[in-house]
Amino acid sequence: MLQKAEANVAQGFADYRLDNVANTIYDFAWNEFCDWYLEIAKVQINTGGAAQQRATRRTLIRTLETLLRLAHPITPFITEELWQKVAPVAGREGPSIAIAAYPVSQPERIDEAAIAHVTKLKQLVDACRNLRGEMNVSPATRLPLFVLAQTPAEGNFLKSSAPVLQALAKLNEVRLFDDEAAWQAAAQAAPVAVVGEARICLHMEIDVAAEKLRLGKEVARLEEQIGKSQPLATRPLWPKPAAVLEQERKRLADFADTLAKVREQLGRLG
Repeated sequence: MLQKAEANVAQGFADYRLDNVANTIYDFAWNEFCDWYLEIAKVQINTGGAAQQRATRRTLIRTLETLLRLAHPITPFITEELWQKVAPVAGREGPSIAIAAYPVSQPERIDEAAIAHVTKLKQLVDACRNLRGEMNVSPATRLPLFVLAQTPAEGNFLKSSAPVLQALAKLNEVRLFDDEAAWQAAAQAAPVAVVGEARICLHMEIDVAAEKLRLGKEVARLEEQIGKSQPLATRPLWPKPAAVLEQERKRLADFADTLAKVREQLGRLG
């Protein structure tokens, strides 16, 4: 991802689009490095072997040092201050970041397999967070994740990723199933998500009667929202802008999609 960010920054400078330069650096710094890699690195440092810990620390510090040089034209003063502390640890010499070599993308170092691996991991974590939202469960509550892997390769991926999933998705267990009947029996009425070749659910003991009541109220609320949105989305009134009409249609589709999921969950409760 760093190599791609460097290429996008170079293109932004070439096009005189400093907004694209700033947005690319911001997105990589916060959304990739801070939100994801730092959290994954914590797991690798806490649970990995000595060699993995050294490699993770080395990658962290070198990526941070490169990121500071990449961001220096946009935020020159803070990057200079930080670089003076980070550069010696990263093994880079020089009196100032201002005269250090600017990062240049090396396309041959882009690892598409690693990017695909992390992308799948992100999708699983996001799916777990969405399931929490559907179940109204606090992010601080750790729950077991029950996974039905459709292929051996998917099962191996989930086994190797279990420590990271537990940390990022606030899980106390990642339990793999290879039998659908056993998985369904364990999942019971929990909401289900499909991620790639895996079906997942967060398991928790629920009061079936209370959950039926809650879901019934949610069905009624969504049906009311659909009733309000449908005339606006299906009978355009002049001079309503096309963007407003499209927004109403999207709202209607979102309500319908959520209603289908809630009804499915209600049906699983019997």
